[in-house]
This record gives sequence, structure tokens and C-alpha cells, in this order.
Amino acid sequence: MSILQGKYHFLINPKSSGGYTGRNWSDLQAVIRKQVGDFTYEFTDSPGAATRLAARALKNKVDLIAVVGGDGTISETVNGFFEPGVPKRKVPVAILNQGTGGDFCRTLGVPTDLHLALQTIKSGRDVACDVGRVQFVANDGSEATRYFVNVAGCGMAGEVVEAINKSKKRFGGFSYFLTSAGKLLSYRKRAIRVQWDDDSRTEHRIVSLAICNGQFFGGGMQVSPYSELSDGKFEIVLIQDWNIVQSLWYSKNMYNGSIGACRGVDMRSATRITVEPVREGESVLIDIDGESPGRLPLTAEIQPAAVHFRI
Repeated sequence: MSILQGKYHFLINPKSSGGYTGRNWSDLQAVIRKQVGDFTYEFTDSPGAATRLAARALKNKVDLIAVVGGDGTISETVNGFFEPGVPKRKVPVAILNQGTGGDFCRTLGVPTDLHLALQTIKSGRDVACDVGRVQFVANDGSEATRYFVNVAGCGMAGEVVEAINKSKKRFGGFSYFLTSAGKLLSYRKRAIRVQWDDDSRTEHRIVSLAICNGQFFGGGMQVSPYSELSDGKFEIVLIQDWNIVQSLWYSKNMYNGSIGACRGVDMRSATRITVEPVREGESVLIDIDGESPGRLPLTAEIQPAAVHFRI
């Protein structure tokens, strides 16, 4: 569908909500048009499509991009703002959350009700949010760069995300809990080296390391209760050498925001962090906004107030 200059442009992931979005797009479209008026739209049809479509919409000078999908589609859309040739304009992103986990939406405060979410397009306020820029080794061995709005990390979280994305996510957000519980039996803790803002280096044997812009990951786990989307820094959460019993016992703390009180958890703030495996050649998987694009080493840097969201 052609993009009309000066209009609202919607990017729709038809596979979101277990395919509900695509199957019911005719009804959803009617509801959207009734509340916001004229708009244009495009469907994503492959991994990375939202990045390409968002970049094209921005080059066509739309006034707002609305994402109909989940965290992965939101993240891809944000990456479109950093594509070559995209003009530096403060075009806001609105979200109609149709995802499995909805973790970024929890921190941002996106309404779960469709009608309330649509109201924000015309009457909401724009919030400037930080974005993380990550350089890492892609799955094909090449050097890669990607941007994230919620959480990036490595360790067991990377392996869980890889397994989740190969599954049908038939249990929704609970899929993350089930997969994590299964991974406890097979996961081998990784030794990593971390370089911080001040160039100091520390070594850790971890279950997971999370570089947090948002507070939630894994379908509702509040891994970083002190994160703020607009404070110009990451919160880094290191879950260190937990055994299986500790991992199961502390799982409740992952959901109620008290993870910082758990033994073996280290929480720090940083604007730049580099993570690499201690054992040369060891493959430590990473996760970026719920996707599994590669492995360590990685370097993450904060991009303050880089993208605006309408809420």
C-alpha cells in the first residue's frame, strides 16, 4: 500500500498474538479507522521487515508510525530510525500491543485496551526514550550492529530466547517460564569478562547478564525494577553462580521486583559496557529485545533520548 505524506502509518505483524492480528485485520482496521481517521498500513512479511518499512515511511515524512505487534516488531521498527538516509525528525511511535510477552510495553505504560491505545495516537504525549546500540558477532560470524529499546544480554537468557523463537509460543508469556525451567537442567554457567565505563574490568561466572533500558523481560520477569527509559543510562543486572535450587527458589523474586535482594545478584549502572567470554572461542549466546541474533563479544552504548514514543 502506498504511503501518504503527512499521515499515520501502521506497521502490522500479522503473526502477532498467535496469528490473531492477521486473521482479524479486517475488523481491527475498521476499529482503527473509526477512531483515528485516515491511515496507511503495511504488513511485515519476514524477519527485519519492520526495520525496512519503518525507514521507508520515515523517508516519506509520515507524522507517526504505529506498531501493531509485539516487542520484536517494536524493536525492529526502532532500528529503522537508524538506517542510512533516514532524516533526523522526531517522529513518534505508537504501539498497539499484540505481542506474546509485552515486556517493553509494561515499562512504557502502553494501555492494554485497544481503544485506549488508539486514543493515545491523537491525544497522547510524546516521551523521549533512550536506545541501546549493540555491536556483536552475528550468527554467521560477521560483525553486526543493532539497536534495542528494552533489554539485551547473554548467558542462559540467550539460550532461552533462542529456544522460544524456535517454538510455537503456544503458552504465551508463560512459555518463557517453562523454557527457563527446562534450561536449568542443561545450562552450563559461563565465565565472562566485563569492561565498565571507567575501563575497569571484572570477571563473573554467570547464569545471565542483562543490560537493561526497560524493567521487564521474559514475559513479565521484572529483572531491573530501577530502570527508567529516559535517564541516559543502563542498569546492568548480573545473576551470578546460582545453583538449580537457588534458581528455582529465587524465581518468585524475578516476578515481584525484589531480585536485588537475592544472593549472587550484582546491579550496576553504566552508559557503556563490553562483555566477552573468558575462555577464548567459547560461544556465549546473546539476546536483544527477545531475539537471538548472535554471540559474544558485545559492546553496548546508550543513545540518550533517541526515539520518541506516544503514550
